[in-house]
Amino acid sequence: MQMKHITIDDIAREAGVSKSTVSRVISRPYLVKEKTREKILSVIEKHSYIPNVFAQGLAGLPSKTIGFVVDEFPNNFYIDLADGIDGVITAKKHNLQVMSSLWDAEREYYNVRSMIINRAAGILMAPSSPDCKAVELLKRSSVPFVLLNCRTDDPEISYVSCDNYLGGKLMAEYVKQLDFEQLVILPVSDHQTVQDRIAGFEENIDRKAVMPMMSSSAKTYLDGYRITQSIVETFSLAKKKTFLFVTNDYVAIGVVVKLLELGIAIPRQVAVAGFDDIRISGLCRIPLTTVSQSVRDMGRIAAETLLACIQQEKTSTTKYLLEPHLVIRESTAAQ
Repeated sequence: MQMKHITIDDIAREAGVSKSTVSRVISRPYLVKEKTREKILSVIEKHSYIPNVFAQGLAGLPSKTIGFVVDEFPNNFYIDLADGIDGVITAKKHNLQVMSSLWDAEREYYNVRSMIINRAAGILMAPSSPDCKAVELLKRSSVPFVLLNCRTDDPEISYVSCDNYLGGKLMAEYVKQLDFEQLVILPVSDHQTVQDRIAGFEENIDRKAVMPMMSSSAKTYLDGYRITQSIVETFSLAKKKTFLFVTNDYVAIGVVVKLLELGIAIPRQVAVAGFDDIRISGLCRIPLTTVSQSVRDMGRIAAETLLACIQQEKTSTTKYLLEPHLVIRESTAAQ
Protein backbone atom coordinates (compact mmCIF):
# COMPACT_ATOMS: atom_id res chain seq x y z
CA MET A 1 0.00 0.00 0.00
CA GLN A 2 1.45 3.33 -1.08
CA MET A 3 2.11 5.94 1.60
CA LYS A 4 -0.16 9.00 1.44
CA HIS A 5 1.72 12.11 0.38
CA ILE A 6 1.45 14.63 3.21
CA THR A 7 0.82 18.21 2.13
CA ILE A 8 1.07 21.54 3.89
CA ASP A 9 -2.75 21.57 4.06
CA ASP A 10 -2.67 18.27 5.99
CA ILE A 11 -0.16 19.72 8.47
CA ALA A 12 -2.26 22.88 8.95
CA ARG A 13 -5.46 20.88 9.44
CA GLU A 14 -3.98 18.55 12.07
CA ALA A 15 -2.28 21.41 13.93
CA GLY A 16 -5.46 23.49 13.86
CA VAL A 17 -3.80 26.49 12.23
CA SER A 18 -3.81 28.20 8.86
CA LYS A 19 -1.63 27.17 5.93
CA SER A 20 0.15 30.52 6.09
CA THR A 21 1.11 29.88 9.72
CA VAL A 22 2.69 26.56 8.75
CA SER A 23 4.54 28.37 5.95
CA ARG A 24 5.91 30.90 8.42
CA VAL A 25 7.11 28.15 10.78
CA ILE A 26 9.01 26.59 7.88
CA SER A 27 10.47 29.76 6.38
CA ARG A 28 10.51 32.33 9.24
CA PRO A 29 9.84 30.49 12.52
CA TYR A 30 10.82 33.51 14.67
CA LEU A 31 7.55 35.21 13.55
CA VAL A 32 5.40 32.51 15.19
CA LYS A 33 4.67 32.26 18.92
CA GLU A 34 6.66 29.53 20.63
CA LYS A 35 3.67 27.44 21.72
CA THR A 36 2.14 27.46 18.22
CA ARG A 37 5.51 26.86 16.60
CA GLU A 38 6.23 23.81 18.77
CA LYS A 39 2.78 22.37 18.05
CA ILE A 40 3.28 22.69 14.29
CA LEU A 41 6.82 21.32 14.43
CA SER A 42 5.53 18.32 16.37
CA VAL A 43 3.06 17.51 13.57
CA ILE A 44 5.75 18.05 10.92
CA GLU A 45 8.06 15.66 12.76
CA LYS A 46 5.31 13.08 13.25
CA HIS A 47 4.71 12.82 9.50
CA SER A 48 8.32 13.38 8.40
CA TYR A 49 6.92 16.22 6.30
CA ILE A 50 9.22 17.89 3.80
CA PRO A 51 7.99 21.13 2.18
CA ASN A 52 8.01 21.18 -1.59
CA VAL A 53 10.07 24.34 -1.78
CA PHE A 54 10.13 24.30 -5.55
CA ALA A 55 6.37 24.19 -5.98
CA GLN A 56 5.35 26.31 -3.02
CA GLY A 57 8.09 28.93 -3.09
CA LEU A 58 8.41 28.77 0.68
CA ALA A 59 12.12 29.45 0.67
CA GLY A 60 12.85 31.06 -2.67
CA LEU A 61 14.66 29.46 -5.58
CA PRO A 62 16.79 26.32 -5.19
CA SER A 63 20.38 27.03 -4.26
CA LYS A 64 23.49 26.11 -6.25
CA THR A 65 24.40 23.55 -3.60
CA ILE A 66 24.72 19.83 -4.32
CA GLY A 67 24.34 17.70 -1.19
CA PHE A 68 26.44 14.56 -0.72
CA VAL A 69 25.64 12.14 2.13
CA VAL A 70 28.29 9.57 3.09
CA ASP A 71 28.83 7.07 5.89
CA GLU A 72 32.15 8.30 7.25
CA PHE A 73 34.46 11.23 6.43
CA PRO A 74 37.88 9.56 7.03
CA ASN A 75 37.20 6.66 4.62
CA ASN A 76 39.23 7.40 1.49
CA PHE A 77 36.55 5.72 -0.61
CA TYR A 78 34.24 8.69 0.04
CA ILE A 79 37.08 11.17 -0.36
CA ASP A 80 37.77 9.75 -3.82
CA LEU A 81 34.05 9.80 -4.63
CA ALA A 82 33.84 13.45 -3.57
CA ASP A 83 36.87 14.25 -5.73
CA GLY A 84 35.12 12.86 -8.80
CA ILE A 85 31.92 14.73 -7.95
CA ASP A 86 33.59 18.05 -7.21
CA GLY A 87 35.40 18.20 -10.53
CA VAL A 88 32.06 18.10 -12.35
CA ILE A 89 29.91 20.37 -10.23
CA THR A 90 32.57 23.06 -9.73
CA ALA A 91 32.84 23.43 -13.51
CA LYS A 92 29.08 24.08 -13.53
CA LYS A 93 29.33 26.70 -10.75
CA HIS A 94 27.72 24.52 -8.08
CA ASN A 95 28.96 23.99 -4.51
CA LEU A 96 29.36 20.68 -2.70
CA GLN A 97 28.01 20.14 0.83
CA VAL A 98 29.13 16.87 2.41
CA MET A 99 27.47 15.36 5.50
CA SER A 100 28.25 12.11 7.30
CA SER A 101 25.79 9.66 8.83
CA LEU A 102 28.45 7.90 10.96
CA TRP A 103 26.76 4.62 10.04
CA ASP A 104 23.53 5.70 11.77
CA ALA A 105 20.28 5.40 9.78
CA GLU A 106 18.50 8.12 11.75
CA ARG A 107 21.36 10.55 11.28
CA GLU A 108 21.41 9.66 7.58
CA TYR A 109 17.70 10.51 7.38
CA TYR A 110 18.09 13.87 9.13
CA ASN A 111 21.08 14.78 6.96
CA VAL A 112 18.94 14.30 3.86
CA ARG A 113 16.01 16.12 5.42
CA SER A 114 18.23 19.09 6.30
CA MET A 115 19.56 19.30 2.75
CA ILE A 116 16.06 19.26 1.29
CA ILE A 117 14.77 21.94 3.64
CA ASN A 118 17.84 24.07 2.89
CA ARG A 119 16.97 23.98 -0.80
CA ALA A 120 19.74 21.77 -2.17
CA ALA A 121 19.56 21.80 -5.96
CA GLY A 122 20.15 18.05 -5.94
CA ILE A 123 21.43 15.28 -3.68
CA LEU A 124 23.97 12.51 -4.17
CA MET A 125 23.87 9.76 -1.59
CA ALA A 126 25.81 6.60 -0.78
CA PRO A 127 23.04 5.05 1.33
CA SER A 128 23.20 2.46 4.08
CA SER A 129 20.78 0.46 1.91
CA PRO A 130 18.78 1.26 -1.25
CA ASP A 131 15.48 0.99 0.63
CA CYS A 132 16.45 2.95 3.74
CA LYS A 133 14.27 5.66 5.28
CA ALA A 134 16.38 8.46 3.77
CA VAL A 135 15.88 7.12 0.22
CA GLU A 136 12.13 6.94 0.77
CA LEU A 137 12.24 10.56 1.90
CA LEU A 138 14.08 11.57 -1.27
CA LYS A 139 11.46 9.81 -3.38
CA ARG A 140 8.70 11.83 -1.70
CA SER A 141 10.54 15.11 -2.22
CA SER A 142 10.83 17.04 -5.46
CA VAL A 143 14.61 17.23 -5.23
CA PRO A 144 16.58 15.41 -7.97
CA PHE A 145 18.85 12.71 -6.55
CA VAL A 146 21.20 9.90 -7.59
CA LEU A 147 22.42 7.01 -5.43
CA LEU A 148 26.03 5.85 -5.43
CA ASN A 149 27.63 2.56 -4.42
CA CYS A 150 24.40 0.56 -4.48
CA ARG A 151 21.93 -0.82 -6.99
CA THR A 152 18.13 -0.96 -6.97
CA ASP A 153 15.37 -2.28 -9.20
CA ASP A 154 13.15 0.67 -8.29
CA PRO A 155 12.24 2.27 -11.67
CA GLU A 156 12.09 5.74 -10.07
CA ILE A 157 15.68 5.74 -8.79
CA SER A 158 18.91 6.46 -10.66
CA TYR A 159 22.15 4.96 -9.39
CA VAL A 160 25.83 4.59 -10.28
CA SER A 161 27.70 1.65 -8.80
CA CYS A 162 30.37 -0.94 -9.48
CA ASP A 163 29.48 -4.45 -10.64
CA ASN A 164 30.49 -5.87 -7.28
CA TYR A 165 29.55 -9.44 -8.18
CA LEU A 166 31.97 -9.33 -11.11
CA GLY A 167 34.61 -7.86 -8.81
CA GLY A 168 34.26 -10.81 -6.45
CA LYS A 169 34.51 -13.18 -9.41
CA LEU A 170 37.74 -11.52 -10.60
CA MET A 171 39.28 -11.98 -7.16
CA ALA A 172 38.23 -15.66 -7.07
CA GLU A 173 39.81 -16.34 -10.45
CA TYR A 174 43.06 -14.77 -9.24
CA VAL A 175 43.09 -16.70 -5.95
CA LYS A 176 42.68 -20.03 -7.78
CA GLN A 177 46.12 -19.50 -9.32
CA LEU A 178 47.86 -19.19 -5.95
CA ASP A 179 49.28 -21.64 -3.45
CA PHE A 180 47.89 -21.45 0.10
CA GLU A 181 46.73 -23.74 2.90
CA GLN A 182 43.60 -21.81 3.79
CA LEU A 183 41.44 -18.99 2.49
CA VAL A 184 39.76 -16.62 4.96
CA ILE A 185 37.15 -14.01 4.05
CA LEU A 186 36.55 -10.92 6.20
CA PRO A 187 33.11 -9.69 5.03
CA VAL A 188 33.26 -6.13 6.46
CA SER A 189 29.62 -5.14 7.27
CA ASP A 190 26.41 -6.49 5.71
CA HIS A 191 26.12 -3.77 3.07
CA GLN A 192 24.60 -4.79 -0.28
CA THR A 193 27.92 -4.20 -2.06
CA VAL A 194 29.74 -6.55 0.31
CA GLN A 195 27.09 -9.24 -0.13
CA ASP A 196 27.54 -9.02 -3.92
CA ARG A 197 31.34 -9.23 -3.64
CA ILE A 198 31.14 -12.34 -1.47
CA ALA A 199 28.57 -13.96 -3.77
CA GLY A 200 30.77 -13.35 -6.81
CA PHE A 201 33.76 -14.76 -4.95
CA GLU A 202 32.10 -17.84 -3.43
CA GLU A 203 30.29 -18.86 -6.60
CA ASN A 204 33.49 -18.81 -8.63
CA ILE A 205 36.10 -20.22 -6.23
CA ASP A 206 37.26 -23.82 -6.22
CA ARG A 207 34.88 -25.57 -3.83
CA LYS A 208 37.74 -27.74 -2.59
CA ALA A 209 39.42 -24.69 -1.10
CA VAL A 210 39.28 -24.33 2.66
CA MET A 211 37.23 -21.16 3.01
CA PRO A 212 36.19 -20.11 6.52
CA MET A 213 34.53 -16.73 6.99
CA MET A 214 35.23 -14.39 9.88
CA SER A 215 32.00 -12.79 11.08
CA SER A 216 32.62 -9.08 11.43
CA SER A 217 30.95 -5.69 11.50
CA ALA A 218 34.26 -3.95 10.78
CA LYS A 219 33.85 -0.78 8.74
CA THR A 220 36.93 1.35 9.41
CA TYR A 221 40.72 1.24 9.37
CA LEU A 222 40.71 1.08 13.18
CA ASP A 223 38.18 -1.80 13.15
CA GLY A 224 40.50 -3.74 10.83
CA TYR A 225 43.46 -3.08 13.07
CA ARG A 226 41.58 -4.16 16.21
CA ILE A 227 40.09 -7.36 14.78
CA THR A 228 43.35 -8.70 13.35
CA GLN A 229 44.59 -10.25 16.60
CA SER A 230 41.40 -12.33 16.75
CA ILE A 231 41.80 -13.41 13.11
CA VAL A 232 45.39 -14.48 13.74
CA GLU A 233 44.39 -16.58 16.75
CA THR A 234 41.19 -18.04 15.28
CA PHE A 235 42.78 -19.22 12.03
CA SER A 236 46.39 -19.81 13.19
CA LEU A 237 47.73 -17.39 10.62
CA ALA A 238 51.28 -17.62 12.00
CA LYS A 239 51.31 -21.35 11.19
CA LYS A 240 49.13 -21.77 8.10
CA LYS A 241 49.92 -20.14 4.79
CA THR A 242 46.79 -18.04 4.24
CA PHE A 243 45.07 -15.86 1.69
CA LEU A 244 42.96 -13.22 3.46
CA PHE A 245 40.30 -11.49 1.35
CA VAL A 246 39.05 -8.35 3.10
CA THR A 247 36.06 -6.88 1.29
CA ASN A 248 37.14 -3.25 1.43
CA ASP A 249 40.53 -1.53 1.30
CA TYR A 250 40.01 0.76 4.27
CA VAL A 251 39.66 -2.17 6.67
CA ALA A 252 42.29 -4.22 4.80
CA ILE A 253 44.96 -1.56 5.35
CA GLY A 254 44.30 -1.69 9.11
CA VAL A 255 44.71 -5.48 8.97
CA VAL A 256 48.02 -5.17 7.12
CA VAL A 257 49.42 -2.73 9.67
CA LYS A 258 48.57 -5.01 12.60
CA LEU A 259 49.90 -8.16 10.88
CA LEU A 260 53.23 -6.41 10.37
CA GLU A 261 53.29 -5.35 14.03
CA LEU A 262 52.74 -9.00 14.99
CA GLY A 263 55.73 -10.04 12.87
CA ILE A 264 53.67 -11.95 10.28
CA ALA A 265 55.27 -11.75 6.85
CA ILE A 266 53.18 -10.36 3.99
CA PRO A 267 52.72 -11.95 1.50
CA ARG A 268 55.03 -14.90 2.27
CA GLN A 269 52.95 -16.09 5.26
CA VAL A 270 49.67 -14.21 4.77
CA ALA A 271 48.60 -12.68 1.48
CA VAL A 272 46.07 -9.86 1.91
CA ALA A 273 43.71 -8.47 -0.73
CA GLY A 274 41.09 -5.76 -0.50
CA PHE A 275 38.39 -4.21 -2.67
CA ASP A 276 37.87 -0.61 -3.94
CA ASP A 277 41.36 0.59 -4.99
CA ILE A 278 41.15 3.77 -2.96
CA ARG A 279 44.01 6.18 -3.55
CA ILE A 280 46.15 5.13 -0.58
CA SER A 281 45.96 1.39 -1.42
CA GLY A 282 48.96 1.67 -3.70
CA LEU A 283 50.87 3.99 -1.38
CA CYS A 284 50.83 2.14 1.96
CA ARG A 285 53.85 0.28 3.38
CA ILE A 286 52.95 -2.89 1.48
CA PRO A 287 50.89 -1.84 -1.57
CA LEU A 288 47.57 -3.64 -1.55
CA THR A 289 46.20 -6.05 -4.15
CA THR A 290 42.60 -5.03 -4.73
CA VAL A 291 39.67 -4.81 -7.11
CA SER A 292 39.37 -1.35 -8.61
CA GLN A 293 35.88 0.01 -9.03
CA SER A 294 37.09 3.33 -10.48
CA VAL A 295 35.78 5.32 -7.54
CA ARG A 296 36.44 8.78 -8.98
CA ASP A 297 34.70 7.79 -12.21
CA MET A 298 31.73 6.69 -10.13
CA GLY A 299 31.55 10.14 -8.57
CA ARG A 300 32.00 11.89 -11.91
CA ILE A 301 29.26 9.90 -13.67
CA ALA A 302 26.84 10.34 -10.76
CA ALA A 303 27.45 14.11 -10.73
CA GLU A 304 26.93 14.37 -14.50
CA THR A 305 23.72 12.36 -14.20
CA LEU A 306 22.41 14.55 -11.37
CA LEU A 307 23.19 17.81 -13.18
CA ALA A 308 21.39 16.54 -16.27
CA CYS A 309 18.33 15.88 -14.09
CA ILE A 310 18.54 19.31 -12.44
CA GLN A 311 18.77 21.01 -15.83
CA GLN A 312 15.94 18.78 -17.09
CA GLU A 313 18.13 17.46 -19.87
CA LYS A 314 17.30 13.96 -18.71
CA THR A 315 13.89 12.66 -17.66
CA SER A 316 14.45 8.88 -17.54
CA THR A 317 16.34 7.13 -14.75
CA THR A 318 19.94 5.96 -15.14
CA LYS A 319 21.17 2.63 -13.83
CA TYR A 320 24.91 2.48 -14.41
CA LEU A 321 27.26 -0.36 -13.41
CA LEU A 322 30.99 0.30 -13.73
CA GLU A 323 33.12 -2.66 -14.79
CA PRO A 324 35.78 -3.48 -12.16
CA HIS A 325 39.33 -4.71 -12.80
CA LEU A 326 41.92 -6.49 -10.69
CA VAL A 327 45.01 -4.61 -9.50
CA ILE A 328 47.81 -6.94 -8.34
CA ARG A 329 50.35 -5.46 -5.94
CA GLU A 330 52.94 -6.60 -3.38
CA SER A 331 50.48 -7.73 -0.67
CA THR A 332 49.86 -10.93 -2.66
CA ALA A 333 52.32 -10.86 -5.57
CA ALA A 334 55.01 -13.09 -4.02
CA GLN A 335 52.64 -16.02 -3.48
